[in-house]
Amino acid sequence: MLVCASQTLAQDVPEATLKAAFLYNFVKFAEWPAEVWAPNIPVTLCVLGDEAVQAELERSVKGHSISGHSLNVIRVTSDGPLRSCHLLYVTGLDRRRLAQLIALVRDAPVFTVGDFEAFASLGGVSQLFIENGKVRFAINPTSAQRARLRLSSKLLALAKLLKDETDGDR
Repeated sequence: MLVCASQTLAQDVPEATLKAAFLYNFVKFAEWPAEVWAPNIPVTLCVLGDEAVQAELERSVKGHSISGHSLNVIRVTSDGPLRSCHLLYVTGLDRRRLAQLIALVRDAPVFTVGDFEAFASLGGVSQLFIENGKVRFAINPTSAQRARLRLSSKLLALAKLLKDETDGDR
């Protein structure tokens, strides 16, 4: 059973720290199209709705780079420059606003992550959830492909794989 990742964890590490670690690792195990991964362009990690995760992400990426790209963490709003994010972590929206946001970045090379139940099934790339007291993640490979992201087989092997709600198997 998938549960929202905002529930209390049976782990000793603060939830915001765990989420920030997942987000950082998602960036490490993903590849963006060449036009958005050009030399000297910083990787932009955007956070919508969770100041604690933003603060932890800023702390954890400070001084780090990925493949020669510096890392930049910014706070965004739902009407902000979402399509310019490499990774977009979203929380705190209702299902209707969430669907609008996913539709807005649907064909953009944005690695979307949320902790809403059904986030990945609604078209997000990855969803964080709690299972047996631990933070886990799901990946929607169709959404990743639509965003033109190449995800490492190592990342996919650790994920629960989900499909869009609109796919015929459901």
